[in-house]
Amino acid sequence: MSRHSLSCIVKERFLSDEEIIEHLVDNATSTVLWTIHRPKRGWYIRLRTPFFPPGVFISLEPLPSSSPYYAEAALAFACRTNALRSLTQHPSDSEATLTNGSRDSVVHSYPPTPPPQGPAVVVQPPSPHSVLAKLDEISLSSAPRLSRPKTTITHFLLTPLSAVQPAEQVSLFSRVISIIKNHAPAKSYSFTLSPVPPPTPALSADQSPVPVPPLAPLLTFYDSTPVWTFRCNSGVIEIDEDRARALGVQPSFYVAVALTYLEFMSERESYLAAAYD
Repeated sequence: MSRHSLSCIVKERFLSDEEIIEHLVDNATSTVLWTIHRPKRGWYIRLRTPFFPPGVFISLEPLPSSSPYYAEAALAFACRTNALRSLTQHPSDSEATLTNGSRDSVVHSYPPTPPPQGPAVVVQPPSPHSVLAKLDEISLSSAPRLSRPKTTITHFLLTPLSAVQPAEQVSLFSRVISIIKNHAPAKSYSFTLSPVPPPTPALSADQSPVPVPPLAPLLTFYDSTPVWTFRCNSGVIEIDEDRARALGVQPSFYVAVALTYLEFMSERESYLAAAYD
């Protein structure tokens, strides 16, 4: 697990004729990592990187209520990732050669036995054509066989992180004092970003439905915004780097999605109003 502070990325907002565009800029290199696009009227959230072809984007959409993972304020998106599967390691040719060679026993003597005298050998320098042909043969035979990992479309889910309710009942005054004392946010915007496993095959009529397994978060945002803070959020993003590396997508993308969803949660009412505008 690795933790990232929100201060590593700066947001810059611009207005076009039809959209509100936000640039997510790397604070260290001043490089635009991703752009977030929203319409001035209506509702959509689209993410683009400067390397995308024109018209290509990743869209964040509300999760339908029919989904088994439905939750209030949840958003979903899909992008291409590596297909996760178990890899079977096979020894390479060089490893097999070294292994087989170590099994052979060799007898050494000192002083070394002189080699037997054989017939005289006449050595002729090779022609340039034969040298090039031999080099091509060696390069083709010794070149590593690299294959790109298989890719697939993976669906992801952004869900608010449910706050744990206290076990004991305390008075309202005590809770307010505790919040002010601990500088905890009055309304938490913590959430998780989780890949959704592919759907299972359809069951027959005589089979009982399989319960939906809980999702394992790939990213978790812990809100630490102090009380009485207006239109400003602070917190820590925790990413499972091993899983992110296995999926083959740069962590900056997940951070960009997290910042986009954080803004959606903090301004959800305005998003809903724009949807019916």
